[in-house]
Amino acid sequence: MNRLLLVIFALLTLGGHSQASDWSDAKYFPSTGDNSGNIHATVDPVFQEVFNQVDQKSLIKTLKQLSGSEPVMVNGATYSISERYSPEGKTKFRAFWRQYFTSLGIANQELSYNTQHSIGENQGHNLEAILPGKSHDSIVVIVHYDSTGPMGQETSNTAVDDDMTGMATMLEAAKILSKYQGHLQQTIRFVAADYEEHTGPGLEGARQYAQYLKTTSAQLGFKIIAAVDNEQSGWNCAREGVCGGARTSAGFDVFSCSGDGAGYEFSQLGDLLVETAQVYSQLPASRGCIGANSDHYALWEIGIPAVVFSEHNPFDNPHFDQNGGDTFEKIDQDYFYHIAQIGITFTARIAGLN
Repeated sequence: MNRLLLVIFALLTLGGHSQASDWSDAKYFPSTGDNSGNIHATVDPVFQEVFNQVDQKSLIKTLKQLSGSEPVMVNGATYSISERYSPEGKTKFRAFWRQYFTSLGIANQELSYNTQHSIGENQGHNLEAILPGKSHDSIVVIVHYDSTGPMGQETSNTAVDDDMTGMATMLEAAKILSKYQGHLQQTIRFVAADYEEHTGPGLEGARQYAQYLKTTSAQLGFKIIAAVDNEQSGWNCAREGVCGGARTSAGFDVFSCSGDGAGYEFSQLGDLLVETAQVYSQLPASRGCIGANSDHYALWEIGIPAVVFSEHNPFDNPHFDQNGGDTFEKIDQDYFYHIAQIGITFTARIAGLN
């Protein structure tokens, strides 16, 4: 049994506890920025092929479409997705997302639920697209699609980095991996989660989806092996000279444990993501623990191993959330592309390809 299969086997046996927190719980390991360590894998031509297929032009085009820099055509209508805070903006996004997956031949659905938020709608709306593998056992790729901004000006913030960079990575992964139908070992569930950003009940969409997944997997008899949370990955702290310490260049961040004392620890999954970066790219990884600031936490709460990847030091991003100004011009396109290559190759590795 090779190392990848051993890791996946181990993930099937892991579980966790539950508690919530926020960005302030993020803690880096002392070796932050160090890309040393034992590399247990060598380049696999299949996964190298996946890595090479990540198309920067395609990735950036999708990012522009998701954040209003480029119009989209959905069901014969042309419009811009300039924000995803209002019910109208979120509806536009969902229509584009579902059309995208349908065009790839991937079945998808909207999962509505009663929301506790009050911004003009009484339901939240998660989206799920299922790319079948040889096994019904699944991995989850989850990204939130809602946006926020300065209080009273939420719809003026395009929120490109947070988190349409993660979403564009998801869509590029779906496009590439859909070509491998019949060769995927595990089923992949692509999830766009609602209401991650809003004040009030935190991670509402992800927690609703987690409960749906828990119920559905029990009813249908499949396992959830692991989850990947693609977080914001386009702002480069090095470009603005705010990486901290003596760093003059940014790598990317990997979080696979909780920083709030809840006891979640999925280091094997984090190790595999770092290993993917070491083997297939030259981008260094920083390791750390983090709290309930993103959708991974809802999956930790039901015992699913999950890992988050992001740009380096996202909590110091001056264009973050309530600050506004999260525009396409702030994206370092090459940096984003390199992180996306790693994330997509990692997704392919845990899904398994013949």
